[in-house]
Amino acid sequence: MKLRPLAAVVGTWHPAEVSAADPVSTLAAEWVRIVGERVAQHSSPLSLSEGTLVVGTRSSVWSQQLEFLAPQIMASIALLVPEGGVTRLRFRNGAFRRTRPRAIDPVAVAQRIASGPAPMPALDERDALERVRKRVAETRRRARSSCGRCGAPTENETLCAPCAGGDERARRVELERVYFSAPWLSSDEICALVPGAGRDEIEDVRRNLLQRWWATLERTRRLRRILSRRERQIASSYVLLQSGLAPERVTPAVVRNLLGEELEAQLSGTPSPKQLR
Repeated sequence: MKLRPLAAVVGTWHPAEVSAADPVSTLAAEWVRIVGERVAQHSSPLSLSEGTLVVGTRSSVWSQQLEFLAPQIMASIALLVPEGGVTRLRFRNGAFRRTRPRAIDPVAVAQRIASGPAPMPALDERDALERVRKRVAETRRRARSSCGRCGAPTENETLCAPCAGGDERARRVELERVYFSAPWLSSDEICALVPGAGRDEIEDVRRNLLQRWWATLERTRRLRRILSRRERQIASSYVLLQSGLAPERVTPAVVRNLLGEELEAQLSGTPSPKQLR
């Protein structure tokens, strides 16, 4: 008996053709590509009726896990088997049969080998948390640099995104505090008071404050309410910030021009022309 090289034998093998009239057979042949190799070892498509694909699973645990993966599975089916007509998934415990993929894709196999085996779904919350911890530890080990504050892995950055975002929020709060208490200060003076603040950020905070303060004052004016102590402070800060004038240069005409007669009258303590009428 003449022996043949294994490569020659494997190269001539082709899987059986799948009937185009049987969508379940088509789904079964593509199941590994749809759900991944690990999940396909524990599940298989069983039947398709009125758009509902019944998927058999090895156990109730696998059914529960696949329920969470249903949106991703539906997306893969729509991409790989668009003619299948699947609109809904239903999982059945214990009704599991092994399936064989239609063909071997060398590129997909190479990519899968390079990325490592697909992980099995977590069995419970503790297992999922432990996996996250391991991934974080591995990411820290491979990271080029780490955050100088919390030690999280970063891409050549001094601070990670959460820490940098926290600094930005704290800086904006400080800028708002400075603008509220001393709105006449220039951008250079504010930069000196709030380290790390740039001119674009300062201008953005200024515009947002003016919008918020005016919305507060306009609501009070529409309701014809007496300004509270806090609202009087807001009105004063609004006038100074909007006009760019020092407090000693603000006149009643400036206040009236920016706030209107009614609010200016409340700030000055004199009745407005509307109140006199």
